[in-house]
Amino acid sequence: MSKKKGKKLQQKVEIRHSENGRGLFAKKDFAKDAVVGRIKGKVVSDEKQDPRYVMELEDDKLLIPKAPFRYLNHSCRPNCMLFDWEDEPSNPKTGVKDLYLGTVRKIKTGAELTIDYSWPARFAIPCHCGSKKCRGFIVSEDELHLMADL
Repeated sequence: MSKKKGKKLQQKVEIRHSENGRGLFAKKDFAKDAVVGRIKGKVVSDEKQDPRYVMELEDDKLLIPKAPFRYLNHSCRPNCMLFDWEDEPSNPKTGVKDLYLGTVRKIKTGAELTIDYSWPARFAIPCHCGSKKCRGFIVSEDELHLMADL
C-alpha cells in the first residue's frame, strides 16, 4: 500500500478498545454500500489456522488480515460485509481475488465496524455481541440449529 493510500485509510478508520478487546471504528460517516477499503494480509492454504483470525477466500484459501482490518469484531447484526468484485481478475501475487470491506447500512462517526463471522458450528463459541438479534453463538445462521443442544 502506498503511503497515500495508507493515509487515506487512516482517515477513515481507527483501532480502539471495544467491549470485545480491540475493535475497528469509523473516523467518518459512511453511506450504505460504501467501500471502506481493501483487506491486505497473508494468503495461506493451511486449514490448521485459527478460524478466529482468518477470512475465507476462494479455492479453499484463507487470508490472515493485517491491521486495521485484523480488528474487525463479530456482530449478529453487522454493519459491514466482506466482498470481492465479481468482474475483477485474481490477484497475480495470491492467485485469488482481493477482499474488501463494505458497509451494509449507514455508519456514523465513532461506530464500531463489525461483520458476521458466520463460523461453521464446529468452531462456534458463545456470542456476546449485544445485538437484539444475537444468535447466542458466533455461528453461521445455516448451522444455528446444530447448537440447540448447548
